[in-house]
Amino acid sequence: MTWRYDPTTLRLFIATCEEGSFAKAAERECMGASAVSKRIAELEEAIGSPLLYRFNKGVKPTPAGTCLLEHAQRLLAELLKLSADLSRFTSGERGHVRIHANRSSIIQFLPDDLSNFLSAHPHVDVELEERTSEQVVENILGNQCDLGIGAGLESAVQVGLTVQNYHVDRLALVVREDHALAKRDSIEFGESLTYRHIALHRDSPLYQTLDKAAKAAQATINYGVHLQSFDAVCRMIQGGLGIAVIPERAVCESPEGPALVRIPLKDAWASRQFHVVAHPREMRSATTQSFLDFLQIFV
Repeated sequence: MTWRYDPTTLRLFIATCEEGSFAKAAERECMGASAVSKRIAELEEAIGSPLLYRFNKGVKPTPAGTCLLEHAQRLLAELLKLSADLSRFTSGERGHVRIHANRSSIIQFLPDDLSNFLSAHPHVDVELEERTSEQVVENILGNQCDLGIGAGLESAVQVGLTVQNYHVDRLALVVREDHALAKRDSIEFGESLTYRHIALHRDSPLYQTLDKAAKAAQATINYGVHLQSFDAVCRMIQGGLGIAVIPERAVCESPEGPALVRIPLKDAWASRQFHVVAHPREMRSATTQSFLDFLQIFV
């Protein structure tokens, strides 16, 4: 017959052996001495063997009691470790968080921010996937991710999500160092439309932003190339195939080609607020909340 071990009774048995008496064990565990004695008597009956030698001045474990004492001490130590490990999940020290983010935030901000977060939370696993700003909201609502990061997501509050400010980036007109505009300190987007542009793919939010700005200026953008990444855009600019509007921090250039020049845009829309979107607090895991608290420093 297998006896089911009761952690409370084992703790009382350990205290009794270590203190050498029921009275001292009861005082240590804040219980009555008779209650401690009764618990251990029931334990002996369940096991079918005496566990303590009882003397006028105290108690001492029998061989069976010594065996139980050694196992009980190890067992309770493991239970304490188990409790501590599980508490890290409720405190956010351990766990898993799924993040969907747009390309701009992945390139500009998340490498450093994730590195710093994971350094402080080494037992947290982060799963990051690239999505458009519009997709991250849909994916949170569909429980495909825990957090979404993108630009201009204020309206997510209308569908019951929380929105937290993140970084702000600046869009710049990027040209080769030998381009006619390279000496400009700043420029309005409309002034660049007489030149050939290089664009990201048509479904990108940046493409749509620039298209809207061109229409507001009653002009069209002369696109020669459509690409999938900022680094490819920069290579094309260095190759002399056009100019482009991209985030300042996303500019990268090959040392083998001509230098690139970033010209700040004067247009108000060229400054973009990024947001972190999530479910309401009561629906978040402790790990997700821990990551949100970490990102709060960028507000």
